[in-house]
Parts: sequence; structure tokens; C-alpha cells
Amino acid sequence: MKLLVLGASGGCGRWFCRLALARGHQVHALVRPTTVFDPPAGTDVIRGDVLAAGMLDRLVEECDAVISALGIKRQAPWNPWSALASPPDLCTRVAESLVAVMPRHNVRRVVVISAAGVGGSIRHVHPLLRWMIRHSTMAASYADLAGMEAVLAGSGLDWLAVRPTTLTAGSPTGKVRVVEHYGLTSRIARGDVAAWMLNALEGPELFEARTPMISS
Repeated sequence: MKLLVLGASGGCGRWFCRLALARGHQVHALVRPTTVFDPPAGTDVIRGDVLAAGMLDRLVEECDAVISALGIKRQAPWNPWSALASPPDLCTRVAESLVAVMPRHNVRRVVVISAAGVGGSIRHVHPLLRWMIRHSTMAASYADLAGMEAVLAGSGLDWLAVRPTTLTAGSPTGKVRVVEHYGLTSRIARGDVAAWMLNALEGPELFEARTPMISS
């Protein structure tokens, strides 16, 4: 498949590119002009702004499916109370653009990264984590991801928004489960998230569970 990867320079995005190329897919990665990115060999890197007018329309035309590993960045990524370094509605706006251009080019499948605790899954999150989400700048990220999911839900596309628990660095282990609860010790490696997304994308069936929560 010809795959358009958004957010390819992030931890999950880099792993997705690497795994997809290893399985023989063509990878087109959209990366901001100023972002440092050492792509896996074979990656077609396009430099540009995902929110620029006409950008996604041009790139989607050449692909079979879209993968988004985008998310709102904070100035200090390790600090949940750090100020935002991205537009507060980044993922929602990108989803709106994809919904507008994908049908035009007969591209139906899109897989995106959301987060455990988005939407109705917040009630399955440990109370301490739930408090942190609601009382830090993570609240803006979660609102944006919920907006993204809502846009996709009304699109008619074959879409999947995976909701991982706390992300850690690491290569794929193959130990991924769909879970119902996000606990204090719930963790999943970025490599496992990428592999799980690729496995789902390669399946021939339409996506059934649209917003699965996954953990190791």
C-alpha cells in the first residue's frame, strides 16, 4: 500500500514508518520544515505544514490510506502542566481536512492515535489519572482528540482511533491487549502501538471497534 503518515517524526510515527517499510509498503511522511527527522531508509519525506491550504488534498491523492500519529505538543513534554506548543485544535482541524479530501480521491481508510480516557472511556481511568487529565494542559489535548474522533465518526470513512494507555519508549514486543481500564501502572511501548495500527490497517475487513483502548 501507499501510506501517508502524519506525525512521522514522533515516537509512534517513526516506528510506524520503520515497520511499514519493512513489510514492503510505500511510506510518504509529511514533516514540518523545521523538524529534525532522520527517516528510515526508503521513506519519501515531504516537508510542509499539515494545516496549509491544499497540502492534504495533494498528498492524499497519491495514497491508499492515511495514518495520523499527530498530537498536541507541550513546551516541556514531560510536564502535564506545561504550556501548549501546538494549536489547541490541531487534530480536529486535520480530521476535518481529511474528511473533506479523502472521499474526493476515493481513499477510505484512516487510522489515528487518540488516547485512553478520551470521550466515554474517561470513566474507566484511575481517579488520580482522571484528575490529572482534567486539571492540567492535558485537558486541551483530550478535548482535541475527542473533537477528532467526533469528526471521523460522522464522516462515513472506514476509520479507527486507537486509544493507548501511557506511552513509553521501546520497540514492539507483541504483547498488546485491548483493555477496559486505564490504571496507574498501565503502559504500552510506542513500537507496540505502531505495530498494532499497522496490523489493523493491513486487515481486509472494515474496522468494527472504532476506539479500542490498548495496553501491554
